[in-house]
Amino acid sequence: MRTKTLLLTAAAMAAGLATSIAQSNVYSANVVGYVNTTATAGQFAMWANPLDNGTNNLTSLLPSAPNGTVVELWNGVGFQSATKSFGSWSTNLTILPGTGFFIKFNANTTNTFAGSVAVPVGASVTNSLPAGLFELVGSPIPYSDNLTGTNLNLQLGNGSVIEIWTGTGFQSSTKSFGSWSTNLTILPGEGFYVKSSVATNWVQNFNLQ
Repeated sequence: MRTKTLLLTAAAMAAGLATSIAQSNVYSANVVGYVNTTATAGQFAMWANPLDNGTNNLTSLLPSAPNGTVVELWNGVGFQSATKSFGSWSTNLTILPGTGFFIKFNANTTNTFAGSVAVPVGASVTNSLPAGLFELVGSPIPYSDNLTGTNLNLQLGNGSVIEIWTGTGFQSSTKSFGSWSTNLTILPGEGFYVKSSVATNWVQNFNLQ
């Protein structure tokens, strides 16, 4: 079952974030809010940190995670693992906004990511993608958008691959002749694998319209 996410903030927001989210809010140039993500007991979910809380370690990102929770963070060639036991993490990993990771709980769990959008309104954020390597990422701006949308702005070359996790396996989309085989939707707080056919900079703009 796919992770379900919801972006909520503090007062009414214009269409920049709301294009694909039913209701959202803003009260300053640095948008502050929270994203709720849910996961099913015993199944790995693929999440991404959608907001900057200033610390961005497991203790602050997952304050209510029960003992037995496991996090797997991709480093480009393998996973670094952390397990929570007796109220503490074996390694208090840092997960910056826009970084994806796997997580497994021993009970159905809702987690609230709280913080501010990584860039101010009107600014942009860049994520450098190497050629031919799978990177586990997420949108550092909590947009909900599909692969062809201008908010996600995945301007990748032909031969690039996106993979999202369904809870039991991967759903894949490949770009060829300028189009994606499946126009997948990426939700706020959802991680995904991206393999770019060429080294590129993934640039997203944070605009409120």
